[in-house]
Amino acid sequence: MGNVATKNVDKEAVNKDVNDYPIVMYTRPTCGYCKLAKDILLEEQALYREKDLELMKAMYPETAQNYINGLVYQTRSTSVPQIFICGEYIGGFMELKKLREAGKLWSTINKCREQYDQKPVVSPP
Repeated sequence: MGNVATKNVDKEAVNKDVNDYPIVMYTRPTCGYCKLAKDILLEEQALYREKDLELMKAMYPETAQNYINGLVYQTRSTSVPQIFICGEYIGGFMELKKLREAGKLWSTINKCREQYDQKPVVSPP
């Protein structure tokens, strides 16, 4: 997904994005686990912001790789989905599934939910 060793790492943009919405999920269009994670959030009626990394590369070719490098730097993961709740990286599909199965998904979301109630749900990547 990205070369973390590069000097071009945009951690600040990633931090801003993951703290702008209660749930932010980084995806790719062909990712099966991304679809499963989205299904869980839809079943739970949890609003989230999706950041499609392929779309980001197509729309912003000059800056997308630096952003992706920042994401990899922060999560130490090159796979998707990468899911943040309340600005904290929780992991991917399996971690989301475990939170749900343990009955802790909503308590995790509710830690920051009120501060986001007035924010729009959909926005450009």
